[in-house]
Amino acid sequence: MLEKLAEFQYKYAGLIFLLTLLFTVSVGFGIQNLRLQTDLNKELPQNLNVIKLQNKASDLFGGADSVMLLIKLNKNCNTEGIKDIRDPKIIKMIISLANKAKEEPSVNSVQSVGSFFVSPENIPENTEAVKMILSKIPDSETFFNKDYSATLMVVSADLGGSEEKIKKFVSRIHEDIESIEKPACIDINITGNPPIRKVLMQMLRHDMVYTMLLAGIIIFILLVFLKKSVIKALFVFTPLVLGLTWTLGLMGWLEIPLSIATVGISAMILGLGTEYGIFLVERYEEERKNKDQKASLITALPSVGSGIIGSGTTTIVGFLALLLAAMPMIQHLGETLALGIFCILFATIVVAPAVIICGERITQGIRKHEKKN
Repeated sequence: MLEKLAEFQYKYAGLIFLLTLLFTVSVGFGIQNLRLQTDLNKELPQNLNVIKLQNKASDLFGGADSVMLLIKLNKNCNTEGIKDIRDPKIIKMIISLANKAKEEPSVNSVQSVGSFFVSPENIPENTEAVKMILSKIPDSETFFNKDYSATLMVVSADLGGSEEKIKKFVSRIHEDIESIEKPACIDINITGNPPIRKVLMQMLRHDMVYTMLLAGIIIFILLVFLKKSVIKALFVFTPLVLGLTWTLGLMGWLEIPLSIATVGISAMILGLGTEYGIFLVERYEEERKNKDQKASLITALPSVGSGIIGSGTTTIVGFLALLLAAMPMIQHLGETLALGIFCILFATIVVAPAVIICGERITQGIRKHEKKN
């Protein structure tokens, strides 16, 4: 069977290469649909009783994402000014910020010390009067730290699982903070589940691109060093690039998310799949010393192809075994790695021989043209 495949690849190498490019472009569009899963709750087993109870409670009482704003005095500020976070100017600022936050459609509630005064008109003109009012309100001290240098505002919102919604919501909160008038030496810091998820999104994107590029560059340099030829290194590297592109594209089309567990799959797939191309190219080069292109390919592909398919299949089965794990993040890791190895295996067996033939034909054509000139 592999001999017939080799004959077909030799005869229609250009057509296979062209169809591969078209397929890669169409599948590659799926990369823009690739989403990041930063909600760690989604990576937990949903069939556990404790998780079911949490989900039920969220459905009954409304699952909310909380953003916490820490408003504090800047102790490094040299300006002589506010010494107590209960200063009327700060309370007015807190009310103004709370009103801004409430204008956001997804916000359910805002809790802060400003809630005790309702509007800026109800705030006394001096700090001592504010202290007196707060002392008469039960549990008002829970909004402050021990030395009254900081207070907390909690903004609750329903953002669902949309990473884009979370990103926009956190950005709007930052805009609200920038838009209000703040007294001197006051810092406002933001934290909570949505801001953390936004930071995770940025980290996942950076780590994915960084590890993929770093692994790709190192592997290509090693291939050039081992093969002592950029062209021959490309024969091995091309199936890796194609397989990785197909993997990420199919993940986008199949709605398989990238998570903390799967963000490094690009580097892993490149590392695991390199040997397949090396075996094929090495065997082809051995045959090429005494045979023409067609005979070399017909001998090389069947001799190493079965071994490559066997090795790749066992690797895929091993990764698919991770689907039996209880943790969804481990399941996603298994299915993405299995998909990646399958794509590189397919690219090596079906596409790589056509790439080698086309590459040799182009190289030979260039050499003939140079000799004529």
